[in-house]
Amino acid sequence: MLRVINSATVRELYPIADAIPGMKQALVRFSAGQLHQHPRVTYEPPGEGAKVLLMPAMSGGTVGLKVLSMFPRAAERGLPGVQGIVLLIDAVHGEPVAVIDGTAVTEIRTAAVSALATTVMAPPDAETLSFIGAGAQARSHLVGLASLQAWKSIRIFSRTVARAEQLMAWAAESAGLAVEVVGSAAAAVRDADVICTVTSASEPVLADADVAGHGTHINAIGAFGPTWRELPTALMARSRIVVDSREAALAEAGDLLVPVKEGVLSPAAIAGELGEILAGRVAGRIGAEVSVFKSLGLPIEDAVACEEIYRRAVERGIGEEIAFP
Repeated sequence: MLRVINSATVRELYPIADAIPGMKQALVRFSAGQLHQHPRVTYEPPGEGAKVLLMPAMSGGTVGLKVLSMFPRAAERGLPGVQGIVLLIDAVHGEPVAVIDGTAVTEIRTAAVSALATTVMAPPDAETLSFIGAGAQARSHLVGLASLQAWKSIRIFSRTVARAEQLMAWAAESAGLAVEVVGSAAAAVRDADVICTVTSASEPVLADADVAGHGTHINAIGAFGPTWRELPTALMARSRIVVDSREAALAEAGDLLVPVKEGVLSPAAIAGELGEILAGRVAGRIGAEVSVFKSLGLPIEDAVACEEIYRRAVERGIGEEIAFP
């Protein structure tokens, strides 16, 4: 039987707070070379900026294959900018056992990983949180970072004001969070302790001068690809840079690769992987420096998350079962 697990069921079975411990273990084991994933495969079909990503990895007794689509015209039908599914395959006999909503999984595991980065890289007295971008990842990150502590101030800027206002209303009604919508990126990040850039932009969304030098931590989530970035070169040059995977960052992270191409940074600018910090092998925050966690998202994160989601679905007898083959 093949179990189909939709978005609502994923969110019921695997809230962000539950995902954090599993993502920590996955990142630590990945950086120690104990988990296997294949480098992400990017296919660009003919069209205006469309991408399809293939992300295979193995966790325990299953192999997960996530397929994500990123099509600019998705908005014409009111669809998310990033959509996807995960096919889960039994690692012993090769039997497909589940199809899982990959869009929800992406939101949950990404926010959980950013929460982990924030715990080890943000200032210990952090109280101001800001967002550039107001889409699905902003929503999941609001929930994930609110699970860490009570923030004194939360600010959001989006080029689409209506989206920011919708997120503000949702935060108040569904999460009990007071959020302020501001009119510029500079206003959002001014004196912020933690900044999350969660956009679909291909060029920097804030200026170096906007970011204070008192120990701000930045979770850079949105830009994907070797030429896309959210952060300017000058900001990257003065920051302590941590990544989820060195290999992936040096192939896909424009936030790092553009400054390298400009001759401002070298690959040695990567201080470490988040898994190395979580394991205590590399220092997290050092003094009052600005720190950047460049998140690309790893196939192994999806594989670990989906194996746990499937286990819980079977245990509770939920999800739609269909005969296959």
